[in-house]
Amino acid sequence: MARPLQFLLLICGALALLAVGGELAYSIAATTHGSTPARVVQVQAGPYPLTVSLYTYPAHASYALPFAIAPRQSIPGTLTYNVVSLPDESDVPATPVRASLSPDPNVRNGVQGEAEITVQGQWTLNIVVTGSAGQGEAVVPIIATAPPAIPTWLGWVIGGIPLYALLIFLLSQRGRKARQKREEQVQRTEPTLV
Repeated sequence: MARPLQFLLLICGALALLAVGGELAYSIAATTHGSTPARVVQVQAGPYPLTVSLYTYPAHASYALPFAIAPRQSIPGTLTYNVVSLPDESDVPATPVRASLSPDPNVRNGVQGEAEITVQGQWTLNIVVTGSAGQGEAVVPIIATAPPAIPTWLGWVIGGIPLYALLIFLLSQRGRKARQKREEQVQRTEPTLV
């Protein structure tokens, strides 16, 4: 009985590892900049005309929203950005989160980043730009949807764990009873020495 139980546990472990790997791959894909943006917004931040590219839209709550910001025209000097994801205070019970930024190697004065969107609802991406012409601010509205549901098949696998455990327990008990009966028969057939 030990071999089939070990094999069953190996299969369960492999399935759990696949599920964790799938979730990890989905999380990485959700926060990675794609080749084409899902939504492009043209904004004016004071004297700076900007293009904001959102690579996931609508945003998924509990995941980072990948975005890129690029000036629409050549701007002398360098630009610095401060980006914060702000929840709609009347709709979303959350706190503002500062986005992580890195220079965009393909666009002069452009940046790439990820804005944390913690819960579903109405959000805004508040962009503050500072450059040689002064400081400007722009706001990009964002809608965050609920996190994606788990697939139906995975729900059934998780929901069936108590049933699987009960079946394994019953099968192990059946094997135990069969061993006890064999031992009793062996003891009855062996002659006893007096």
